[in-house]
Amino acid sequence: MANESPTLDLLERLAAAPDRMTLDALVRQIGLPEAVLRGRLDHLVARGWVEADADGRFYTIGVGALRPGSAYLSGDRTARLAGPILSRLRDQLDESVRLVRLDGASIVCLAGREASHDLAGPMIGRRFPALSAASGRAVVAWRTRAEVDVLLEQGIQAHTIESAVDRTEIYAALADCRARGWAYERGELVPGVGCIAAPVLVRGRPVTDAISVGVPLSRLTDDHAEDVAACVLRATRDLSTVVLT
Repeated sequence: MANESPTLDLLERLAAAPDRMTLDALVRQIGLPEAVLRGRLDHLVARGWVEADADGRFYTIGVGALRPGSAYLSGDRTARLAGPILSRLRDQLDESVRLVRLDGASIVCLAGREASHDLAGPMIGRRFPALSAASGRAVVAWRTRAEVDVLLEQGIQAHTIESAVDRTEIYAALADCRARGWAYERGELVPGVGCIAAPVLVRGRPVTDAISVGVPLSRLTDDHAEDVAACVLRATRDLSTVVLT
């Protein structure tokens, strides 16, 4: 099955790309001969996993790629149970809320409820580096030092001028999260937006999920962050309870 790996690499590249990709760019990044890569792309286009323009010059991820993702979400019990809890939290705070899961060095949004004033739009399926996000830190804080070191070895990408990229800063942020039970970042992932997040602690299970709330920095004082955190902690406890039921 080794010949399947370039196809998966191809799909992951297209899924992560912020815009359409050219055939030349894909050849350089995937490392397959152009004729071989074009054959794979033609097959994926025919199956709906990839979309191409009329000239076959530009490619992007296709709607067919939603099928396995939708199947995963519909089959995930935690994501299903989180829906009403996220809705209550969104209505209580009038801010956008998300349920995320750690996946390697990234966090992936599994469910969300957007506030009326939200400009980012739906985040389900989007990935972000775990160590740059409060929601990721809320989960990683419960990992061992060795596990954290493995993530750090993969590098820390700065998303804004506020992003913490120094190991000492990351360790301190994780220690703060463990001490108070929730993570807090101000503009490290999205300019002008802060985030408060808490882990979903389910007895007898490893910590993989967190609930987060994004708040514009213009109204995110430290006192307000404390109030938001109290609400998020209640939501995570509610989710933990129903997951165990």
